[in-house]
Amino acid sequence: MTATWALACPRCGRADLEETALSERGAVAAFTVLSVPGDEFLNDAPYAYVVVELDGGGRVTGWMPSVRSERDIAIGARVRFVPGYKPGVQFAKESEGAPPG
Repeated sequence: MTATWALACPRCGRADLEETALSERGAVAAFTVLSVPGDEFLNDAPYAYVVVELDGGGRVTGWMPSVRSERDIAIGARVRFVPGYKPGVQFAKESEGAPPG
């Protein structure tokens, strides 16, 4: 048996989807700090799990390993996508070694 998969809109079922480039920058819309994570992130705890409102529209969830407590992050904080070695979308504060531009 061969397994296949396809992408479709969860609301309307439409399957003719197209890729869209998203901004790599945005603002924190919501967050929580995790102290007891799953096995994959056990050595990274505590860290923040964030919902980011992207510049230009859309929301993305991800994680921020540099955030260790609620004092380290705030709603509205500016963040940027950073490549990481772990699964998921990783963000950093714009002020943390952000590249120019």
